[in-house]
Amino acid sequence: MQKEGFSIDQLLLNESFIRYVLEKSKEDIMYWNTWISENPENADVLIKAREIIDFVYTHKAQPHHPGISKKIYEKLQQRILAEQLPLKQPDRKVSLRYYWYAASILLLVSFGFLLGKMLRPVRVTDVSSNYLEVIVPDGQRSQLILPDSTKVWLNAGTRLKYPVNFLQQSREVYLSGEAYFKVKHLKGDLPFIVHLKNNLNVRVLGTEFNVKSYESDEIIETTLLNGSVRLIKADEKNKVIENLRLKPNERAVYQKQEEKITVSSLLSESEGAVNEIELVTAWKDEELVFHNETFEDIAVKLERWFGYQITVNDEFLKQERFTGKFANNETIYQILEVFNRSESIQYKNYNSEIIITK
Repeated sequence: MQKEGFSIDQLLLNESFIRYVLEKSKEDIMYWNTWISENPENADVLIKAREIIDFVYTHKAQPHHPGISKKIYEKLQQRILAEQLPLKQPDRKVSLRYYWYAASILLLVSFGFLLGKMLRPVRVTDVSSNYLEVIVPDGQRSQLILPDSTKVWLNAGTRLKYPVNFLQQSREVYLSGEAYFKVKHLKGDLPFIVHLKNNLNVRVLGTEFNVKSYESDEIIETTLLNGSVRLIKADEKNKVIENLRLKPNERAVYQKQEEKITVSSLLSESEGAVNEIELVTAWKDEELVFHNETFEDIAVKLERWFGYQITVNDEFLKQERFTGKFANNETIYQILEVFNRSESIQYKNYNSEIIITK
């Protein structure tokens, strides 16, 4: 395997690398994942090239980047268009064990760009000899693909931990924060388990669901979009005391103080004025949405979304309720100006802390 580095120009015109970015070929994905693991010093160039290819693929336009000329852009655009045509791949079986080996090597090097689009930076730490932990700070969101091909979207202020021998005997992760899971169903029905605080865990086979489990929140929410999940509550001795099965578009809310679980059905846009499904999943599509929420709760969302500390110095304002949707990458100040139109507020920024008053 090649050990020398690539320039951005070379990567942009490398058909194998383009197929890797667009996820068109298992063989190319395998090759480049392994190449990255063996050449970590070239990861920065690879990230930049991947970002450019994804921009051209998504926006059909030339990015403002010193590493790409008009001539290279035109050639890249032609090759991307060619890759979008149906392509017959040879029927080759890839060893699952080898795939896991290649993917596990890659984890520490390139977790931030495992999907087909450029991701915000995250921090991956080896918390022990047996676990890896992915940390997404406030103000950022990220995505990753686990070794079993399960896709995970991670919201701001989230930690996801899992064993280095993931997939060998089990598929178990530990979550603090919020994540959207699209779990890959495997032959043999190897369950996927999300461990939460308060002796809760979510057990699935193959499905899509959202889990919100911030330590500072008073509740833990599990929302099922597709498939089937079980929410299991155990006591301090790990004895199961509740085992609830959720149906699609159902949400289970666990009250930490009362130690009580309630299940409710979500309304879709066709069933009511409020699209409750969108309220749960909008964040993974970079949309900030809230409906009839107190300004105190909204301030918590804004803290996590933008990474600012927000202090609301008015008890009446904390209880005011607002509805809004922001889907155009608005800044926090643009959002606060929208609030100011309906409720007169003042805000000042002191060293990354925003203080809000009426």
